[in-house]
Amino acid sequence: MAYYRKRGSKWNVQVRRIGQKTISKTFSLKVDAIKWATEIETRLEKHTYTDYTLATKVKLSVLLIRYKEEVVPGLKGKAQDSSRLNIINKNIGNLFLSELTPLLLAEYRGNRLKQLSPQSVKHELSMVSRVLKIATTEWGYLLPNGIPTVKHPTLPKGRTRRLTKDEEIALLQVADPYLCHIIKLLQATAMRIGELAKLRKEDVDFTKSLAILRDTKNGESRTIPLSKVAAVALQELINVSATDRVLKFTPSCISHRFNRACKQAKIEGMVLHSLRHEAVSRLFEKGLNMMEVATISGHKDFSMLKRYTHINPETLVARI
Repeated sequence: MAYYRKRGSKWNVQVRRIGQKTISKTFSLKVDAIKWATEIETRLEKHTYTDYTLATKVKLSVLLIRYKEEVVPGLKGKAQDSSRLNIINKNIGNLFLSELTPLLLAEYRGNRLKQLSPQSVKHELSMVSRVLKIATTEWGYLLPNGIPTVKHPTLPKGRTRRLTKDEEIALLQVADPYLCHIIKLLQATAMRIGELAKLRKEDVDFTKSLAILRDTKNGESRTIPLSKVAAVALQELINVSATDRVLKFTPSCISHRFNRACKQAKIEGMVLHSLRHEAVSRLFEKGLNMMEVATISGHKDFSMLKRYTHINPETLVARI
């Protein structure tokens, strides 16, 4: 049964059922209150009513914080995820769950694209979806609008910038010997600098020309083959390392030195991670197939692998 009470200029209606929680809502017009109450009573009788009251009282920030405390610590990129959650919380954490709609996320996407790259905005939208998914499937939250979805930003085409032969020669001429070994190794193995930084001496087998990369970005370990160039460069790095690690410098330090060398060589548009792109392209140019290259590079997504790859047509002449 529905009960109506006038509070000031508004009408409050309560729908009560024996043994069930009272459902209430306030309207400006009594006619709207009656219409709503009739609909609720009908749904209760047919057992099709779902209580979304909690969604009108809980803010997104509650879920973001819980996800950060309970889920993130067990994830691979916990530092990045924590930072991303903090940013999302700052921007839309004050919204109630019932206010989350595709239109709102589309507006959020537009605002963020003014400040970040499409890839970064995509990561933030994906994070919101992950938080809401676990909230509805494992934490018992019901969203009146379901999990809102919005089209992710269109990503730019993969990098096409590669070192020319002259640029490579110039870069190796200005780089110090240690950085030269890094450059040659990354170009020959497609390793990420973070993976190289974690590589231990005991995981390198020069007899079999193999190196085991543990705890990689995708959460799996992989074993990569070492060419003669890679093996020599790796041995040189090990020779000057005083710890159990192959590298004696941090990734940020090496990246800084690489940027400085590029500047001295008057090379623009290159960063240390570009060497991974270069390595993948060279592997294809040597005739390796998609699966073989993915085994070395660690890519699980072939579409992403394709974005990394730009084969020099000149290398194909001898094969046709």
